[in-house]
Amino acid sequence: MKREQKELSLTYLRDSFQKASAVIFADYKGVSSEEMNLLRRNLRTKNVHLKVAKNNLVRIALKGTSKEQAVDKLAGPTATCFAFGDPVEMAKTIADFTKKVEAFSIKDGFLGDQAVSEAQIKELATLPSREVLIAQMLSVMNGPIRNFVCVLNAVQRDFTRVLQAVADKKGQSN
Repeated sequence: MKREQKELSLTYLRDSFQKASAVIFADYKGVSSEEMNLLRRNLRTKNVHLKVAKNNLVRIALKGTSKEQAVDKLAGPTATCFAFGDPVEMAKTIADFTKKVEAFSIKDGFLGDQAVSEAQIKELATLPSREVLIAQMLSVMNGPIRNFVCVLNAVQRDFTRVLQAVADKKGQSN
């Protein structure tokens, strides 16, 4: 690789590591180019970029950052996935791909500035999507208000039923 290409690649990696909400390193040894292209297409729809770069370039890109120590153990062919959107969607897509293609495996990664293991990434993949979590939170926040309104309506409803019962009883006695 020419020096200019290495510098461009290094600049791209530095920018991507800074902007990404999550990063996953994966071993792609034995994966066909067709399968990798399929993965890239699936990830692109989730606002995730997959970059294959030499481990030394990744180490240089992270030199002087808090993530530097976690990448020291990188070895072998490594694909780096950068999530610029929801990290859960990236984790789900990659976890599904590892189930379909046995040669592809997760090494480790980062969630924000914190290093995460393969097990933690697979656990992240089991979480609901961001939209579902927001909907669940709004439902929980709406619960007390909804219950309060029901209690207020119950007083009027019960009073109306009592009046109707009294009216029905007086109507039967006449």
